[in-house]
Amino acid sequence: MSLQKNGASLTKTLAKALSFGAALLALTGSANALDAFYPYCCPELYRPDPCPDSCNYFLSNYAVYADFLYWQVNPEGLKYARKGGLSQGPDVEAVCGHIATASCEAEPGFKIGTVLDLGCCEWDFYAQYTWLGQCFSDSLSNPAETFEGLLIPGTEDLQPLIYNQGLGPDQDFPLTLAKGEWDSSFNVLDFGLGRTFVVNDCFDFRPHLGFKATWQKLKYNVRYEGLIVVEEETFLPVAVDIRNTTDFCGVGLRGGFDAAWRFAPCFSVAGGIAAAAVWSDACVDREDFYSINGGQATKNIDLHMNHCALIPVMELLLGLQFDTVWCNTDVFVFIGWENQVWINLNRFIFIENSGLEGNVGNNSYQFGPAGNVAYQGLTLRAGCGF
Repeated sequence: MSLQKNGASLTKTLAKALSFGAALLALTGSANALDAFYPYCCPELYRPDPCPDSCNYFLSNYAVYADFLYWQVNPEGLKYARKGGLSQGPDVEAVCGHIATASCEAEPGFKIGTVLDLGCCEWDFYAQYTWLGQCFSDSLSNPAETFEGLLIPGTEDLQPLIYNQGLGPDQDFPLTLAKGEWDSSFNVLDFGLGRTFVVNDCFDFRPHLGFKATWQKLKYNVRYEGLIVVEEETFLPVAVDIRNTTDFCGVGLRGGFDAAWRFAPCFSVAGGIAAAAVWSDACVDREDFYSINGGQATKNIDLHMNHCALIPVMELLLGLQFDTVWCNTDVFVFIGWENQVWINLNRFIFIENSGLEGNVGNNSYQFGPAGNVAYQGLTLRAGCGF
């Protein structure tokens, strides 16, 4: 019975694969048929020719554009503190808790690019550079509420710790401040070749293939402040600063396609999809500084790690474009939304607080990917062609 089920499942899977392949071949081979049929549903008034002041739909010899970006960065794995959420016993109901993480904000950036017609069968060369700087933070500082740091190393080597230190079980002095701050610089250069296929009067399809180069610096600083008991009824302020840094400079293949559907004179729904695989030697650093009573800080942790990483990148852009001819120059503007996901780019060295309940072992280092870094936001473009 099991073999029969597996055979039936394999047969269905093979049938679906063959059906999909046949549909894809049929779709690819029907481009000419669609081109012949589409003028009936896409009137010529959408593409008047000749008309010197009408919309222009032909590839310029040389085009430049500039984008204003208002993007938000969403890094994963930035949890730095915990407030409540755990029961004090098997028969005690837990009160809803909270995991604190640095909150993201939108920041401005820019993109500049160019497209050069190679004069051969609609082939073109393209290049674009993107820059974005991000800085945001989040903190917990209510002394009336108990919260605990998630990234404080729980080892005897770094005693005294600054959480839950007091005179007795009924006199605990938790953290007075926990703060996480993200700071990053995003530099990306995309370049390669593309070819525009005019499927019909109202639809253009442009596959492209090239390279993606990037140089980025990711910083995540966490600060804890609290009190320790030096002797009975004598307390001193202490602070721990945890500085995480990742330098990532890499290059890899990038490919995808752009498309534009003209639904009215001069107006198009435009966008594209791209994917890349960026290879690099990621350099990751962690330094912890401990200070007491405002004195000289001591570096308690100094870790460095270099390792090869292949980072997949997914890109998606969709929006509305207006293009026309003005003074013998092609002019176009675009407004849309863009998403980029850099998979497993967050590779900070984390050390969990093993003093918290439920944690096992001391100095539990967590290496490797801690999550994705995603960018998304508004893209405003203006450009011209000659």
